[in-house]
Amino acid sequence: MEPNRFSETDLLQKYLDGTISEPESGELFERLKHNAIEDNAALEALLQKVYNQSFTEAPVISADASRRILERLVTAVQLDKPETRVRRMPSWWRYAAAVLIIAVAATAVWLVNTNKKETHPFAGNVSPSGEILSGSSRAILQMPNGEEILLDSAKGNIVQKGNFHVNNSGGKLDYEGNAAKVEYHTLTTPRGGQYRLQLPDGTAVWLNAASSITYPTAFTDHYRNVKVVGEVYFEVAQHQEQPFMVDVDGKAKVAVLGTSFNVNAYTDEQSIRTTLLEGSIIMFHDQQTVMLKPGQQAQIKNELRMNIVNADVESVMAWKNGLFRFDRAPLSEVLRQMSRWYDVGIVYEHGVPDIVFSGEIKRDLNLSQALVVLAKMGVRYRIEGKKIIVMP
Repeated sequence: MEPNRFSETDLLQKYLDGTISEPESGELFERLKHNAIEDNAALEALLQKVYNQSFTEAPVISADASRRILERLVTAVQLDKPETRVRRMPSWWRYAAAVLIIAVAATAVWLVNTNKKETHPFAGNVSPSGEILSGSSRAILQMPNGEEILLDSAKGNIVQKGNFHVNNSGGKLDYEGNAAKVEYHTLTTPRGGQYRLQLPDGTAVWLNAASSITYPTAFTDHYRNVKVVGEVYFEVAQHQEQPFMVDVDGKAKVAVLGTSFNVNAYTDEQSIRTTLLEGSIIMFHDQQTVMLKPGQQAQIKNELRMNIVNADVESVMAWKNGLFRFDRAPLSEVLRQMSRWYDVGIVYEHGVPDIVFSGEIKRDLNLSQALVVLAKMGVRYRIEGKKIIVMP
């Protein structure tokens, strides 16, 4: 059946059941955007019912989460013409602002409050009971001679040469002092790992799972050059006479003076995405040069022309803040993120429906807890060893 054959109430029910397809989801939001439905009694009754059930079964979400939900819903359904925008919220808004994302957000809060996870020394692996645990601070430092140092076991000053030393403590690698000889180090996080790094110039770096950064022990050239793969967030120390330059997996470059930005360059994603939070950066790709403003994102898909879009910064930075955060994301995107963080494989059986998600899930949940949240949205699955089998 075509999406436009369903009523708003039918489409919303499919959204809440987790059975809505991507075209149907777009249809729902378009109707909310363009139709005057504040007098739709059936829709309001459904919203009120789900709202009441949600808050009976799970605690009220935080004020910040409620604010974000409301703001995003307002943006999604706001009328195009300024003179016709809704100035007074109709009664159904207070239900819609909660229930459109409540199925994920409230369940995640409930799981955190009722399933307090113990601290495991092997977080990111499989527990003795067979539970797949969440990722943790794990990384490998590769030295110029090929030696590899496991940072989750080596602590303290792991490198010391005169007044130059590298300290590893609390999930952070810190370079201090002046290196007499410039060498190149590579910090790599495995699937199920993340790590922090302070470069010799004071630049702060966060690495997401399955990522790496290669950098010198001292910045002596005209540019401060580093190379990254995967997902990395930078807060660059300002040295105007020595711009910071990021090589994005050999496919693009980012020139910086002093700013905060995130690079997502996973090989299994459809595009390279660079998102600017503060300051300004210049993106170089092929023959293109583009300067980004805060809140903008440069996208390079299939190594073709760069496309500049307005970014959902909260979703981009969710990983650094301990969250999975989705805004009408397809199932495949959700599971790719979870696959990297929990170090599991994903297998799709034939006939898996197109399901889209909006909401937040804590990244410190065990895999089984996180999957309960997805199950609430209609995902059927089974776990076999370190694989998630997604069923129709």
